[in-house]
Amino acid sequence: MSTKEKDETKARIIAAAKEEFSQYGFEKSSLRRISSKANCTTGAVYFFFKDKDELFCEIANEVLEPMLKLLSEHIELDSENVIGSFEKNYQDEIELAEKLVDILYSHYEEALILLTNSSGSSLENVPDIIVEKIESEYGQLAKLYAKKEGKTVDEYMVHWLSHLHVEAFIHLVIHEKDINLAKKRIRKIIVFLVKGWYECVLG
Repeated sequence: MSTKEKDETKARIIAAAKEEFSQYGFEKSSLRRISSKANCTTGAVYFFFKDKDELFCEIANEVLEPMLKLLSEHIELDSENVIGSFEKNYQDEIELAEKLVDILYSHYEEALILLTNSSGSSLENVPDIIVEKIESEYGQLAKLYAKKEGKTVDEYMVHWLSHLHVEAFIHLVIHEKDINLAKKRIRKIIVFLVKGWYECVLG
């Protein structure tokens, strides 16, 4: 098999897998059906992917990896710039949210597969992993904010707001297919969440 043939076969497998995972979810998807749709043998699928989970991750990481990279960069920037200022300026958070929407909607099919059809895969807990990342950042910011205000941190509200942040994006992707409307809605959501953060994270 030439390099071109390998690339074409792998592309067909991935396209067939996206259709399969979208229709059946990870747990009920079949490599046999995927190979049939891709017009290749199951052996060809195993040539490129060691198992169904690796194939699923190949697809999901198209959207997951750039999202995690963007979040990590934002958290690092926040950590460097937060000290000395807690002005209620929502623009940075809105810009981050819009970039996340761009990633999610440029990989819309993959995003839906990851967020709604990952049960049973190694990525089924991805929303919880993202919550942990956001909660870690919010927790550090809340401690600095509490110190500035002479108050304590309400750990429960930090945790709850972190979950709400992630659930807002999941709900948006599932229920709003138009990217322009998604951006319009996420701007309002972020203002609500940031205001809630300032009002609720201190004890």
